[in-house]
Amino acid sequence: MKTWVLYYSKSGNTKKIADAIAEELEDVQKSEQIPPAYPPENVALLFLGTAEYAGKPDPKMIEFIRTLNTNRVKNAAVFGTSGAGNAEGKAIGAVKALLKEKGINVVEESFACKGKNFIFFNRNKPDANDLKAAREYARKVYGSIKV
Repeated sequence: MKTWVLYYSKSGNTKKIADAIAEELEDVQKSEQIPPAYPPENVALLFLGTAEYAGKPDPKMIEFIRTLNTNRVKNAAVFGTSGAGNAEGKAIGAVKALLKEKGINVVEESFACKGKNFIFFNRNKPDANDLKAAREYARKVYGSIKV
């Protein structure tokens, strides 16, 4: 099944999760920061990762979704990190809502964890347990998609 992992990350927290997901699955396009070229044709599953900035995804993520050619992507799963507050915050919900508006089937379950915030907060996040949980999430979602 053709799978692609994309993310947007300023600090590298979301990139760590994206890399763990990409390494876990077979036939995956290497994780890549947006905005890349459009996904290849017939992507069965797009993992889309966002960091939360002041309760929102970065504007580059929003723009990418708005310009996404939905004829290329059948299903999407959303993951993210947050340096402050609730890791499964508003940014993941906003990304899921935008994808649904585009008519893409969005996996209900998402993955979120805390990320390092500045020097002092969540210093070792995401940690080995977070990466392990991200890989488990990837396998579960990948196994649930019917091509």
